[in-house]
Amino acid sequence: MKRTLQLALFLCLSIPAISQSYKDHYAKAVELQNELKLEESESEFSKAIFYDRYNPLPYYNRGVVRLRLYDFVGAIEDFNKAIEYEHPVIVFPIVNRGTIWMQFGEYENAFSDFDEAISIDSTFYLAYSNRGHLRFKLHDIEGALEDYEKSIYLNPGYAKPYIDRGAIKSDKGDLNGALEDYELALQIDPDMAEAYSNRGNIKKRKGDFEGALKDYDLAIEIDSFFADAFYNKGVLYASQNKFEDAIVEYSKAIKLNPFDAKSYVNRGVCKARKSPPDYFESILDFSKAIELEPSNPWHHNNIGYTRANLGDFESSIPDFTRAIELDPTYYIAYRNRGKSLIQMNKIEEACQDFSKAIELGGEDSIDLKKEYCSGR
Repeated sequence: MKRTLQLALFLCLSIPAISQSYKDHYAKAVELQNELKLEESESEFSKAIFYDRYNPLPYYNRGVVRLRLYDFVGAIEDFNKAIEYEHPVIVFPIVNRGTIWMQFGEYENAFSDFDEAISIDSTFYLAYSNRGHLRFKLHDIEGALEDYEKSIYLNPGYAKPYIDRGAIKSDKGDLNGALEDYELALQIDPDMAEAYSNRGNIKKRKGDFEGALKDYDLAIEIDSFFADAFYNKGVLYASQNKFEDAIVEYSKAIKLNPFDAKSYVNRGVCKARKSPPDYFESILDFSKAIELEPSNPWHHNNIGYTRANLGDFESSIPDFTRAIELDPTYYIAYRNRGKSLIQMNKIEEACQDFSKAIELGGEDSIDLKKEYCSGR
């Protein structure tokens, strides 16, 4: 099965008088785009632009392709051109530009684009759907639900908000409700990779590992560029202690989306847990996660824990300390720093860390304090 790029289906730009050369390259580009031959499609759209550089259509679609190739800067440039050359301004490239801002973490710019699109066309369901996704990322669950419901009301035949609403139900523990939304999405679009991948997650949580694996493979069959399906497959293998298999899947996810920190983290954990462990490779993965998300305390704790496993207790201390600086309530980092301090014979400092970990709810530090801090 092949999946046509959804964003390309929403395009309704005006088409000026065009040359035959433009028509040939543009038609070839669309054909390649629909076959998910993205690099070749990008090249053909560029050739079409050469023959008609004021036409918004190839800029928009090349932007869609670049978005799928994670060339966010190039995609924004193309959407800006599509907006500049289309009169009156239409909302498709504005919404897609907002989606890229969201990927960059530029949430204010993303909100601005989604709100602008809605102000231009208050019936544009895609703008509500994408703004809902942004609100979900920012933990505004009620706002996200409101946008998803609005999108579904405006276009009940658009599958994406059903998937996103299902994700909220899943987070709330309503697995059957989430499953129902994913099934609705698949009734609308049987070739929607994300719906299969998310349905696989629900099956995994219900203990149906075989069914989950089948759904992940279906998602990959539909869209071999869908990184989340490989990631979810890796999580499934890791949950079964099949760490080598999980590493393979996480590596595929990273190749498709090198900006996703969680894939590096999970691959690093698997490298540390496989037999024999490869702690040095784990450190490389955790370091990449820190590069992508420097303010995430979990990543700093992970790299410190791995250094401690290598016996480099002194080097682990700054990592645990940084995790604590980023989240002073992170009791696991206090516990781990305390364990490294014990190995360095800094008993007094270690006991202070164990006490702090217990104060923050880390009951697993109680036995450590009893063992090392008697009378302190």
